[in-house]
Amino acid sequence: MTSHTPSSVDVAIIGFGPVGASLAALLGQRGCRVAVFDKSEQIYPLPRAFALDHEAMRTFQQIGIAGALAAHITPYRPTIYQGADGQPIQHFDMGPAPYPLAWAPSYTFNQPALETALRAAVGALPNVQVHLGHEVTDVQEAYGGAALTVQAAGGSPREVHARYVVACDGGTSPARKRLGLRLKSLDFDEPWIVVDMHVNESVLARLPDTNIQYCNPARPCTYVVGPGTHRRWEFLLLPHEAEQREMPPDAIWQLLEPWLTPGEATIWRAATYRFHAVVLEQWRQGSVLLAGDSAHQMPPFLAQGMCQGLRDAANLAWKLDWVLKGRAGEALLDSYGTERGPQVEAVTATVKRLGKIICERDPTRACERDEHLRAQQGHQVRMQLRQSLLPGVHHGLIDRDEAPMGTPFPQPVCQIGTAGHEQMMDDLLGHGFVLVLRDAPSAEQLAQWTDTLQRLQAQVECIDITARAVAGVQALHEADDILAHWFGQHGCSAALVRPDHIVYGVAQGTPQTTELLQRACEHLTVPAATVS
Repeated sequence: MTSHTPSSVDVAIIGFGPVGASLAALLGQRGCRVAVFDKSEQIYPLPRAFALDHEAMRTFQQIGIAGALAAHITPYRPTIYQGADGQPIQHFDMGPAPYPLAWAPSYTFNQPALETALRAAVGALPNVQVHLGHEVTDVQEAYGGAALTVQAAGGSPREVHARYVVACDGGTSPARKRLGLRLKSLDFDEPWIVVDMHVNESVLARLPDTNIQYCNPARPCTYVVGPGTHRRWEFLLLPHEAEQREMPPDAIWQLLEPWLTPGEATIWRAATYRFHAVVLEQWRQGSVLLAGDSAHQMPPFLAQGMCQGLRDAANLAWKLDWVLKGRAGEALLDSYGTERGPQVEAVTATVKRLGKIICERDPTRACERDEHLRAQQGHQVRMQLRQSLLPGVHHGLIDRDEAPMGTPFPQPVCQIGTAGHEQMMDDLLGHGFVLVLRDAPSAEQLAQWTDTLQRLQAQVECIDITARAVAGVQALHEADDILAHWFGQHGCSAALVRPDHIVYGVAQGTPQTTELLQRACEHLTVPAATVS
């Protein structure tokens, strides 16, 4: 990777973790000139984030690394919440295939392997320059954008100009502090220790084969099955342990005693954390935007921390691209925080609800909790879909706040040709808007939409395979009727899907579809003539 510092780029990204690297890849694929700066020379070699969801995998599919990740991920196991008596009180799983986004709704993964794949993908993009061992020491508004002061170890400070800057520089975010942007507390703060173990293969069969939340008031604990021999335990620290920065190995093995002895596994990583919940009050200041942990942090009880950062990247990438290419005004960037702020807060509210169940320390209240949860389910613990806990977009660039608007559009597996070859839908699409139709349109219908489709730079897809005969329409021969069911479920015949795969709006029939496309152009303030 080059050490040359460009004098001017479209976007400068501070931080080359999973969120910064994903954003760099998504922007680079769209042809934006990007510079990435990270003060570290190396990938952090130990696991931190541990779970991905299907939206994250869809982003990695778009970046082109999903295949490289296959050996380093495993579908998320069912999660059983055990009450104070050791019996189930809640059960979360992801339901049967076929999955709505083609990917399993949740996975565990190896973070160093993920970052290696991401950096390889970014390194293959000629318009993205990565500068490791370079610290951004200042950012000032200048030259119609920003001037960054960048310094390599032992080198002299240099100035870099960028139209926009995105700070993905972690929970302690120096960029956020320099800008004086405040984090709003969402009222959760608990001390935990996270222990990652490589377990001897001969011992694995003895361990639980599902994920378990031990809601034991004496010592709340989480157990998660990772890829291969990787298993993770998380323990709530008791009051006398809460201020410990590190826990000695003997004390860690004492915590693990119900499952393992020292000869049966190796400690890969042990780190104490304060699980807390915060979110930015202001996501953009001038030409600088924040993403990932610099913008929000949440407890891990829904395994959504990194996934939310990847949603930031997907949301922001297409909007930066559109503004840089003159397809929309700068106000489009304000919709980023308008959408993501409330969405992150809604996710955090769910995480806090789960955390309150898990972290109860009073034995009497724990027994009352268990009875209440079981009674809610008719004293028969029922499986709940994990993915149903995640909210959609309720503000910003959606036609109206009513499902399915603001939710991820499904991704069917499509049959290609007559040889039985299958491909995921997104691999057949570009990076823009998509108008997906249930029924084959006529040439006259398409003619009504030509202007608005061009303004949105939208391609047209149709699940009616007779649409193959219609010029300008790509027919999707779906293998599992996911979209056919979706259109039926929502009573519509057309869906306008944003570049980040979020449903902008739906319509039933040609007149409504025409109006939907017109509203989208007005909402995005798309000029009549776009700059390519």
